[in-house]
Amino acid sequence: MGAFTLAVAAPAVFAADPVHGGSGNGIDLSSLTNSVNFGSVLTGIMAVAGSLIVLYAGSAGVRWILRMVRGA
Repeated sequence: MGAFTLAVAAPAVFAADPVHGGSGNGIDLSSLTNSVNFGSVLTGIMAVAGSLIVLYAGSAGVRWILRMVRGA
């Protein structure tokens, strides 16, 4: 399977309608999130810190991949 075929077919596969008989609503995570207070300042600070960590890890990963490609 070529890269172009995969790039064209993959979005259609993941965007397909749910199977008949399935709920199609996704997973209910309300039992996990009901006990978390999202109104506190600490939660906001942790969310921003988590976002910065993810951005840093992503940029470090991209730099690592580019070094690997350039070195090959």
